[in-house]
Amino acid sequence: MGWLFVCFDLPVVEKEDLRQANAFRKDLLKLGYYMLQNSMYVKACVTYEKTEKHIKRIKTIAPTSGSIQIFFITDIQWSKSVCIQKTDYKKSKYLKDIGENIPEQMTFW
Repeated sequence: MGWLFVCFDLPVVEKEDLRQANAFRKDLLKLGYYMLQNSMYVKACVTYEKTEKHIKRIKTIAPTSGSIQIFFITDIQWSKSVCIQKTDYKKSKYLKDIGENIPEQMTFW
């Protein structure tokens, strides 16, 4: 068991770039990815061998410009990750913009 991470840095200066970047994010959500940060998405992946299928799908929805990096980590590596969240983060303008329904903790199962 592991996790497939998709990290990207896409240009959003031109209108068409912005449209493609937004479409890419929406497509990742439709494919079952969970947004960790605005440019980092993650999906549970049963085995490393299954990643090829997911990588091919991402290549088909990728914008025409920018950088996309995909990597796989095991469930054990994920469980050893650390999340540092400052207490005043919950009061930030960013959270008010995206809504108050932000879970305290990610739940995948």
